[in-house]
Formats: sequence, C-alpha cells, structure tokens
Amino acid sequence: MPTFSEDSLLAVRFGNARTGFDLVGIVDAALPVARITAEVLAQDSKDIPLLEEYVLRLVDQGERTPESIAGFLGLDVAMVNQTVAVLFGSDDLRWTAPVPGTAPVPRLRLTEKGRFTATKAAAIVPVRVSQSLVFDRMLWRASPYSRRSTIARDVATEAGMIMLPAARSGPVEDGEVTAEEITTLLQENGTTTREVLQVKSIVQTRTCHVLPVKLLVYADAERAEIELGVVIDGELSDRHEIELIGFGGAKALGISVEPEPERPLLEPDFEMARIPLQEVTQKREEQAAVQLNSPAPLPSEPEAQEPPAEEIRAIGVFEHPELLDEALTSARKRILIISPWITGAIVTTAFVGKLERRLQRGVKVDIAYGYDDSENRTDPNAVRRLNNLAARYPEKLHVVRLKSNHAKILLYDDAWVTTSFNWLSFKGDPDRTYRVEEGTLIRNREKSGIYYTRYLELIDDNRR
Repeated sequence: MPTFSEDSLLAVRFGNARTGFDLVGIVDAALPVARITAEVLAQDSKDIPLLEEYVLRLVDQGERTPESIAGFLGLDVAMVNQTVAVLFGSDDLRWTAPVPGTAPVPRLRLTEKGRFTATKAAAIVPVRVSQSLVFDRMLWRASPYSRRSTIARDVATEAGMIMLPAARSGPVEDGEVTAEEITTLLQENGTTTREVLQVKSIVQTRTCHVLPVKLLVYADAERAEIELGVVIDGELSDRHEIELIGFGGAKALGISVEPEPERPLLEPDFEMARIPLQEVTQKREEQAAVQLNSPAPLPSEPEAQEPPAEEIRAIGVFEHPELLDEALTSARKRILIISPWITGAIVTTAFVGKLERRLQRGVKVDIAYGYDDSENRTDPNAVRRLNNLAARYPEKLHVVRLKSNHAKILLYDDAWVTTSFNWLSFKGDPDRTYRVEEGTLIRNREKSGIYYTRYLELIDDNRR
C-alpha cells in the first residue's frame, strides 16, 4: 500500500469540507508569530481551592468559629459555612467540645489530615520565573503553538511560503498577555501545574518568526468564488479563516483560480485502457483512510515497494508531488524532467540531496526548462544549484535551457507522466493561480523507452 504525503492526507480529510466547492490547491503558508518571554509571578497549582486553604490556615492560627473566619476574610458567614461543610466531608475539619467554663459554642479543629493539607498549601509560595510563549500575530494573542515548530521569516520566504497577514505591526506590549491566558495555555499543553498570578513584563526576540501552516484553496464550479481554510497542527482553524476574510481573503493574498486545462490526450489504445480519475480517487481515499486511522509506526528504514509492471491511470493534482518524490528516491536507471520554470521552493537542499543520491547510484538525469525569451519566473539561484551539481556529475546530469517549451513531462525508469502540472515550479511561483490539473501515469517499458528517446530529441532540437 502506498504511503501518502501530508497534502494528500489533507485532501482526503478536508476535500469535502465546503459544500458546493472543490479543493483546488494546498499551499504552504506562514502564520506570523512572535517568540516572547514573559517574566511572571507564579506558583504551583494547589490541590484545594483558595477559600478552603484560608479556612484551614485560619483554624490552625486560632480562628475557631465560622463567624470569626468570615469576619477576618470579610465574607458572608453562609459562604464560610459552605466551605466548612466541604472540609468536614473531606475529613480535614472536626468540631471540638467547648472548653469548660466557657460559653457552650462548638469550635473548629484540624484533623491530622487537615493539618497536613494546611501545611502543604502554606508551603507553596509564589516565585518569579521566565515563561516562553508563542504569540499569534494574526489573532493577536498568545497561543499554544510549539516554539520548536516556528521558523525564521527569511527561511519561509526562501521556501516560497505565502505570508499571512498580521493584525498589526509593532512589538507585543506589556499588558497584552494576561496571567489568566498564560495559565490556560500551560494547562492546555499539560506541561506544568503552574498557576500564573501576575505578568511583570514581556520581552520579544528581534528575529521575525512564522509558524508553517497549510492554506486550503476552495473554488466553486465556475471558479469565480474562492474560499480559504487554514490548517494548523493538522486541524482547520475557523478563527484564522474568519480573520483572513476580514483581511480580504484570497484577493488580498493574490490567489486566483483558473478553469481546468485540457488533459493531454494519449494514443487511442491507451485512452481506452486508462483508469479514470474518479475511480483512482476513490481507491486512494480508501487507502489513505487506512493510513490516517493506523497508529504512527516506529521510525525505521522505509520498505521499497515494487510498483506494478503495467499501469495506465489518471492522477490528480495532489498526487503529482508524490510521483516526483518517487522518482527522486527510487529511480534506478533514468529520470527526465521537462518543466517551463524552476523555483527555489522546489529545488531545495533536500531536492538536490535526493537527486545527488540518484546520481551516485548511476542514474542518468536530464532536466530541461525554459518557456520563452521573455519569461522571468525561473529562479537563477535554483538553476545555479542544478548546474553546480551537473558540474560534479558531467556524465550523469544534464541541465538544458530550451528556446521555447510548453511541455510538462516526468519520466523515470519505465514510468511516464504526461500532464499540465509544472513539475519544478508548483511551489513558490509568484503567480498564485491554482487549478485542478489531471494527468496520466503510464507504466510500460516499451512505450516509456520510445517516449524517452523522443523527449531527448526534443531537448536537443530546442536547446539554446
């Protein structure tokens, strides 16, 4: 059974989350956050409520009647009587007989358990500590995000993530994070029983940080209306979606959706044998559901799964990146990629590392790119990284700039994918236009060999 990418699993879970809308894109986005440190006065949470603690400690100090305790605390006697009743039920208080020669008024006394409870509560005193927090700059509030999950804004920009808006600019000020909010966050995280009594000051790191999130792009059937969803820690966040609407939604982020392009057609016999997208999608959803419902496996070396020898089927937009990764991690003989543009969001350190491992195993790799003379959507730094790698493996890796190219091809070993998907620029493209792109995967040794030769000839004829 295949292992599905994070985006494919999100597509299965949330693909039908908007009635009347189709999920047309899943985008890496960056939520603006601030790493802050709050200097706070805090104490470990006590096992008993504050009023019960005060009653026990006052009885221990000689206040032996509910009336005297109420007078000391400035509370209604009825409230103190209720607390006394609770402490009788917990075996912390008892009545003692009147002292001879005094008025016959029953007096309170501590049991052995009550004396221990009072002593334990009195031993917990406030201390000044530093508490690290993550502040959500879109919601403008401290949030339960892991500090380790945040990254520098520059890193997110280089990766081509869409920057989500902040509620306002400027630092987090003293008074904008309350003691109650911090206590709630600590309790939700389950990391401590600490109770924050007072926030003394707020210190913010100078480096701008973001939290990587997923942005779901939905469009209606006419592709005229767009809705966005924000996935944080694997769950949709209604609050962030509402905030995005207030900021202008998809239009403010420069996101648009186009109608589906025409699918590249195959030879008639292949078209007849091709499994349609609806059937493929249903099977993938069933397989993904198994992965979603299975406990996370222990870390281990992934098992190599032998693909079927013969296969002709549709592929949806969210499967394309999985096939590219399959080529980069499992190809044994050859990889050929033709893409109009190349972006640094795809040609990352991880991408180059996987590609180099293929080259070290003797895999021949051909990469061709270029649209026309006026195009400027290719990242020269990404091309430079590929050319540097080609210089180290001149017999195995060829990177070619084409005069003009509209083809989008991935071919590896005996697998061939024809599609309208931009293999090397589907992330980080400043033109944030999304569409449902359907392609075809063909696993056939004879045909893949024929088309491999044909595409190499196309590259030679069209190189600059």
